[in-house]
Amino acid sequence: MKSFIRIASLCLFIIHFSNLFAQDQKDSIGVIQVNSSDFLNLIQNKKGILLDVRTNSEYSAEHIEGAGQLNFYALDFKKKLELLPKDQALYLYCNTGYRSNKAAEYLVKKSYKQVYNLEHGIMEWNLNELPVIEGDKSLLGKENMMSPGDFTEIIKSDTLVFIDFYAPWCAPCKKMMPMIDSLKTEYHQKVKIVKINADISKKLVKELKLTGVPYFMLYKKNEKLYENSGSLKRRDIVSIFRKYSSE
Repeated sequence: MKSFIRIASLCLFIIHFSNLFAQDQKDSIGVIQVNSSDFLNLIQNKKGILLDVRTNSEYSAEHIEGAGQLNFYALDFKKKLELLPKDQALYLYCNTGYRSNKAAEYLVKKSYKQVYNLEHGIMEWNLNELPVIEGDKSLLGKENMMSPGDFTEIIKSDTLVFIDFYAPWCAPCKKMMPMIDSLKTEYHQKVKIVKINADISKKLVKELKLTGVPYFMLYKKNEKLYENSGSLKRRDIVSIFRKYSSE
């Protein structure tokens, strides 16, 4: 009887261990995140398909040499992704790594095995001065463009200056726009709110070493009082304004 119990326990342990091992294998199969230097090495020295998942205008403005392009926002985007061969490595990128990572995750769910994502996108790529094919940047528009010189002048203000770095394609940025605009009206006497389009302010973005949007900064008299990478709620921004307005 004791022998039977020991054998049964051993069998249960083996089954449990096998399930854990299978789960570990499953969890280990996913998107491979790489930095810009590793990404460059991969696309130069390994076979595979390089894919830019930004919009047509973003791609036309600049892209990595040899990259194909599929628009992340297109209605048939996922359908076109599934036409990619499963027997080749796939190298995906966008501006910050967000859209390309979402696309890469979808491919992994569809049983693609070699899916690489440029983790911080072409913004980090540009920061490291890696090569791009430059095209017509006029397609991106000039709204909220900021040069390093103009930025330096703005942050010298005796009034609080709240900087909102955004990009036209960025979903969290778009979601926050109405809220930022309402705060701009409400706090116009206490805080100067400045929106900067990161896509067309490349020199400034590079100088500040920003690798993603949305990104927020608060200045007064050339001193940086606050910064945050990622979305903020209205109450958070109001709290920041109140804190530094009272100082």
